[in-house]
Amino acid sequence: MKKMNAILGMLALAALLTACGKSDPASVQGPGVTGGPGSKQEQQEPGVTKGPDSQQEPGVTKGPDSQQGPGVTKGPDSQQELPGVTKSNDWKRLYGTIRLYALEELDTFSPDGRIAAHFWQDESDSLYYSVVSDKEEVIAPSKLGMMFVGGSFSGGITGITTQQSPEHIEQKYETCLTVSLDDVECVDNCMERDIYLKKGDAKLTLAVRLYNDGFAFRYKDVDLGTDGPLTVLSEESQINLPEDATTFAGGYSATYEFDYNKRSYAELKQHGGVFNTPLTANTGGRWLLFSESDVYAEKVSYCKSVLETKGGSAALSWKFGFRRDPEKEVYDDLSSPGHIRITRVETDNGFMTPWRVAIIADDLNGLINSPVIDSLCPAMDQELFADTSWIQPGKVAWSWWSGGDQHNYDVQVQHVDFAAKYGWEYCCLDAGWPTFENRIEELCTYARDKGVGIILWVNYLKLKTPEDIEKLFSQWSKWGVVGVKTDYFESDDIEVLESMHNVAEIGAKYRLMVYYHGCINPCGETRTYPNIMSSEAVLGEEFRKWSTAPEPENCLMYPFTRNITGSMDYTPACIAITKTGESAGFSLAKAVVYESAFQHFASSAYSFPSFLGLPFLSKIPTAWSTTKLIDGYPGEHITMMRSDGKDYYIGCMTLKKRDVSIALDFLGEGSYHAYLYADDENGKLVLRESQVTAADTLELLLMDIGGAAVLITKEELDTEVETPETDREGFTYYECEDGVLSGEARIADAGMCSGGKKVGYIGNGAGNAVELTVEVEEDGTYELLLYYCTGESRNLTVTVGGESSVLKNLTGRGFDMPVETSVEVTLKKGKNTITLGGTGGYAPDVDRIAIGREE
Repeated sequence: MKKMNAILGMLALAALLTACGKSDPASVQGPGVTGGPGSKQEQQEPGVTKGPDSQQEPGVTKGPDSQQGPGVTKGPDSQQELPGVTKSNDWKRLYGTIRLYALEELDTFSPDGRIAAHFWQDESDSLYYSVVSDKEEVIAPSKLGMMFVGGSFSGGITGITTQQSPEHIEQKYETCLTVSLDDVECVDNCMERDIYLKKGDAKLTLAVRLYNDGFAFRYKDVDLGTDGPLTVLSEESQINLPEDATTFAGGYSATYEFDYNKRSYAELKQHGGVFNTPLTANTGGRWLLFSESDVYAEKVSYCKSVLETKGGSAALSWKFGFRRDPEKEVYDDLSSPGHIRITRVETDNGFMTPWRVAIIADDLNGLINSPVIDSLCPAMDQELFADTSWIQPGKVAWSWWSGGDQHNYDVQVQHVDFAAKYGWEYCCLDAGWPTFENRIEELCTYARDKGVGIILWVNYLKLKTPEDIEKLFSQWSKWGVVGVKTDYFESDDIEVLESMHNVAEIGAKYRLMVYYHGCINPCGETRTYPNIMSSEAVLGEEFRKWSTAPEPENCLMYPFTRNITGSMDYTPACIAITKTGESAGFSLAKAVVYESAFQHFASSAYSFPSFLGLPFLSKIPTAWSTTKLIDGYPGEHITMMRSDGKDYYIGCMTLKKRDVSIALDFLGEGSYHAYLYADDENGKLVLRESQVTAADTLELLLMDIGGAAVLITKEELDTEVETPETDREGFTYYECEDGVLSGEARIADAGMCSGGKKVGYIGNGAGNAVELTVEVEEDGTYELLLYYCTGESRNLTVTVGGESSVLKNLTGRGFDMPVETSVEVTLKKGKNTITLGGTGGYAPDVDRIAIGREE
């Protein structure tokens, strides 16, 4: 390769690497789906994009001189001595006040030549890297290295060799999202260089990959030249962003459930703290996302990491994550352990870290569509996955969130019946199902006959060893179970990551699809194990069972952060949860905007039949061949189109009121039916139907925290839903939230209750009650209709005129769906007081009552 210029003055250094114009947007494809170079489209030969000539400044992209075209692999000749790498005689850059010397032989370029990685050493022979995209430096010089007990690769590295030229990797592969789609696949298309570092008897390989939309590195074959185990004390690897960068990142959570926050460079510099990955950044000219890949796809020999900053510096440092605290360990299914920082990693000589990944895109559409994280994982075992027909994405009916009694076999049968009736593929039984374990095989047979698969929940505590997993999964497979929902891993440590690996591998052996809750974010492992359908690692809808989290702003962060790393089991309710302020359109749009191969819809089988949006949800797929971000910005708004190759779905969500225009030029020929589910002036869901063509533009007016969901199809959609129960004639209705509350009793939001409200925390003491005043025209016996919500058996005391009646063993359809019962009461002419409460534990939540006589 050509040599760079000699010494540059300080003024020239300050002027380096100004941004050039943007290139064309990334191709429109689904997550991880083929697009851009290496895809089914016509490829551009590597090296076509010319870099600066020898008279240009250092750090600017040069075209790859020795790289060959697609499909050609060129690596070191095993009979040939690897060339030594020497640093330039004159310093070229500054890292703070430290002078950096270029290692020009290590320059590596993406297949299309647009992205380049450069390497540097300082005067103490520490190693650094930087990354340039189309002349814009997106990662400034950043340190590399590791510290060990008995050794260090943080400095003093004098022995550096590499291949004569990088290897070109071009491999097609499948994931859980592509195995069920015809003619859709992914392509791993990159240039890979191994850089061999030696220091005394110790050696280490720095593996580097350049993609047309990304950069990654990892440490591998680490050997201190000693026998036995090896202890890593710290990692020195960093990411230095340009000074005008904006970041979008969370904080720390053992379950990766947190709020994402926007920070300027100055705010990042002053922050000081720990970030779980992913972290999204905008440099002005480029969008980047930082995460890891291949964390548990292979044999696990290193922990998961976090990004850490220290006040006064904006440098993002890769540091050890967190582990379960042995002093605060738990041994029951529904408790979370304590967590402490990993202070050292005990491993073996020859270990390998996960890839540290930077997706680099011209725009947010390119960021969302990047397959880089999946591509970095190893290919699936062709023998283990000789048949992948059993791996099928789909919709999941789930009774836990809505309060359906998980200990009640009949509740699960009813959810299976719902799934079968409306074309949902799966039903998940959450914590509590072992109370009827002896009937699981019966339920699996019943469900299979209706075309529904059963998924069972399990805690990590029962998955700690391969033997534990083998015993459990072999039994579940015999019962006819098709999927496993795991939970409560809550650790970045090797031991727990090994469990996640074993779950995927042994699950594949027994043809069990897998998804993880209480876990790290996905890191591409679905390429190795396409039976991994999804992961949680998000502050999801379940928190709205007891709080207003996540806030709508956070919901608008997820498509640009967490969901890019892989399928995201957010479990959208889709029926608006009024306490969050989200409109009905905003809530339904999540079914399009959030991608998960297993898509749990959190509302219950009792709520959905009368929901206007049910036909939309019953038709929507969960694996996509095409994804296009039409417009959006993290935390503010998004308009996204997805297609399965047949129908088109659009999801719009916004924090602030806005007008949205959507050109329908992505449609094929002819006329289509458009079904637009949007908000009325009160944020309630309404449906509008029309005929559209590719020449049309869809105009939407979105309210604050509003949205819309659109289906465009050649087929007619049956939009009929069940008619909800109406008020009975001859009865006067009274809302419980309008009553007088005492003690702990409080009003709560409940989307399926009358007026969207209910009263909870009554009972469990005589002082916790709601009192209502009713009025009748004459003395006599009346029927009192009581509308209540409960997911378990509870008692309720009804007191009228000093006389009390106890309604025992009231059961229901969950805590979001009211059911009706009745009791006779004696009332006097005029006003009467009715009190609802109880003393023997909490009573059901109450929606409303009615007083009358049947006509």
